[in-house]
Amino acid sequence: MTPGPRPRTTLVTGSASGIGAATAHAVRAAGHTVIGLDRDGADIRADLATPNGRLAALGELAGTRLDAVIACAGLRAPTPDTVSVNYFGVVDLLTGLRPLLLDSPAPRVAVISSVASILAVDDAIVSACRDGDEPRARREASAVRVNPDGRPMVYASSKAALAAWVRRTAPTHGWGGSGILLNAVAPGTIATPMMSDLTGSPELLEDWLRRLPNTADRLGQPEEIAALLTWLTGVENSMLTGQVIFADLGTEAMLRGDTLW
Repeated sequence: MTPGPRPRTTLVTGSASGIGAATAHAVRAAGHTVIGLDRDGADIRADLATPNGRLAALGELAGTRLDAVIACAGLRAPTPDTVSVNYFGVVDLLTGLRPLLLDSPAPRVAVISSVASILAVDDAIVSACRDGDEPRARREASAVRVNPDGRPMVYASSKAALAAWVRRTAPTHGWGGSGILLNAVAPGTIATPMMSDLTGSPELLEDWLRRLPNTADRLGQPEEIAALLTWLTGVENSMLTGQVIFADLGTEAMLRGDTLW
C-alpha cells in the first residue's frame, strides 16, 4: 500500500478567535498538527506586540518541526500596538522561524493583510515599517492621522506595509529561492470579533458596506478565509508565491477596477 502524504505541522497565530480559530480547525480537519499561538487560550501564549513577546514565542518553538506558518494575529484599534502586532509581530516572527521552515520538504507561509491596504495610508507609518524601525512606527501611529473620511489610518497602513513586505520578500533567495512559498490573503469585511462594533449595529454595517461594497452585499465568514489559507500552506500549492490575494467578494475589483493593467 502506498503511504499517504506526511502529516504537516502548522503554526497558526491568533488561533484563539476569528479567522485564526477557523484556520486552526480547518488545518486539523485536513489531518495535520496545529500549534496555536495567541495571548490567551493557545498552545503558546505570547504577546506579539512586544519584542520580548516575540522572542519568548520563538524560544518556545525552538527545535520544533515546522512545515507552515499562518499569521492571523492582528489588531484593528488606532493604537501603536496595532502596528507592532500587524507588521513587526509578523515579520519578526517569520524571520525567526525561517531556519525551522527550511528543514521542511515543502515550507509554506501565509499572512493576513486586508482589503483596507488599498485605502488611504499614512506614508510615515509605512516608511517606518519598511525601514524596520518599530519605535518610529509606533511614534507615527500614536499621532493617529486620519484619511479624507476622518477615519484613522493606522490599521490600513500596517496592512499595506505587510503586503509590501510579502511582495518584496517572497522572490528573494532566502525565501522563494530556498523553497519557501510566501503569500498574503487580503480579506474583505469578515464577521469576526474584531468587527463586532459593525455586526452589532445595522446602521454602522450599512455605512461600512457602502464604503467597501461587495458583489454579494454580505459579510464574509472566517471559514471562507480559512479554506484559502489552508490550501496556500499545503503541499497542493506548488507554485503560488509573492501574491496578495483579495478574498473580498469583489471589493478590491470594484474600488480599483482595471487600473492596474
